[in-house]
Amino acid sequence: MRRSSKEGKHKPVVLAVAILSILTAGLVAAGLLSASDSIGFAHESTYEKHDTGFVIAQPGSYDSVDIAVVKEMDADKGRITFMNVETGKYYTLDYDGTTVIQDKYGSGMSMAQIHEGDIVDVAFLRNKKKLASMKLSENAWVLEKVEKYNFDVLGKNAEVGGGTYSLRNNLVVSSDGADSQLEDIVRGDVVSVSGIGNSIYSVVVEEGHGYLKLDNDEYLRGGWIEVGQSVIQQITEDMLLVVPEGTYDVHLTASGIDEVRKVTVYRNQETTLDVGNVEMEEPKTGRILFAVMPGNATVSIDGTEVDISAPVEIEYGIHRMTVEAEGYDTISQYIKVSQDLASISVTLEKSLEEEEDYPADYTTPSSVSANEYNSAASNYKVYIDSPSDVEVYLDGIYIGMSPVNFKKEPGTHTITLRRPGYVTKSYTIQIDDEEKDVTYSFTDLVKEKNNSDTISGNTVNGHETVSENRSVSGN
Repeated sequence: MRRSSKEGKHKPVVLAVAILSILTAGLVAAGLLSASDSIGFAHESTYEKHDTGFVIAQPGSYDSVDIAVVKEMDADKGRITFMNVETGKYYTLDYDGTTVIQDKYGSGMSMAQIHEGDIVDVAFLRNKKKLASMKLSENAWVLEKVEKYNFDVLGKNAEVGGGTYSLRNNLVVSSDGADSQLEDIVRGDVVSVSGIGNSIYSVVVEEGHGYLKLDNDEYLRGGWIEVGQSVIQQITEDMLLVVPEGTYDVHLTASGIDEVRKVTVYRNQETTLDVGNVEMEEPKTGRILFAVMPGNATVSIDGTEVDISAPVEIEYGIHRMTVEAEGYDTISQYIKVSQDLASISVTLEKSLEEEEDYPADYTTPSSVSANEYNSAASNYKVYIDSPSDVEVYLDGIYIGMSPVNFKKEPGTHTITLRRPGYVTKSYTIQIDDEEKDVTYSFTDLVKEKNNSDTISGNTVNGHETVSENRSVSGN
């Protein structure tokens, strides 16, 4: 029997459809084709389509935007922790090669160019915690390498770069890539400050501080130590200097001693300078010719009055000079004698109208030590009550083991806490002039780590360290 031509034309079509259906089912089963993609091949499918709620994360896709501060970066895990500038809440997002990074002008950047403290505009997928894009915020400003500042922690305001700003409650403070606090910043630290409008949202310590301690310094006590242009201080027993990180020429002067040593101070580390082998010579002297106005003024060097009618012979080194006359403001400052003959000219200013107490807005002249004025506050004390059993230093001078107290002298001071086996810590405090005692409590010191991250001291031989701070000030 012959098949009809009509029957012969339809059979191959049916067979082709069957083969296509089998191939499609196989691809779906193998995971090479999604169920939704298979619809394009089998338009006559009667299967019901269900919405699973699953969203495929395409490069650049996002469902949330935010203005935030970069709080912490983990390059190894590809994660960044942000702080929302409005709520102060923290959240962490993952990033990868598809994340778009831009500067405030829209130009591309690398993730290595983003740092803690940066204020950024972020776009992300909330449920997947995936960072889609990050751009340095156009609304933010940055003040870099700031050396002169004043952070009033309690008053929640700051003076930075000649401007006055408010401090946000949830402030991001970072030092050396780690969380920090404003109270940890001491005079001499160099910071970068970021904010929006009149508010500061982050402070990053760009250049921090370390500690310098002298060993075998018996012959130098009473003399002077100069650490570059950063620190000039009289040498006392067991002193511990807070020094900006860096490499310095350390000038040591005392009777018969005039030496310079090279020292490198590292951030948060203690460096010990062994001065047991200093060379002692016959003391050198220089002659100083004084020109003082008014003519009846008296001059004292290191507490001893001298006759200025002729050049005064003074030993090389640093000395305290005091010039005073009735009816004039007293000047008390340090002078350095380092040559055979030199001259010093001093002109005293008329005193303000004499009062029992100095006016509240009275400012001590820059050349006069505030310690020369006997304020009522000096009759009171400052107490350091915790942590206990740690060495306490006031402006580098050892004052005892805590709990300890010292005479109240209004002004900005640095308190340093030290204990063997623990990380030395310094705080800047602003002591007021109120007629009452003041007590400070600081957090416990942290033990040094026993691994490669150990913060420890180094010794230099031969010639080659949450408070109730009222403010943190820079130079």
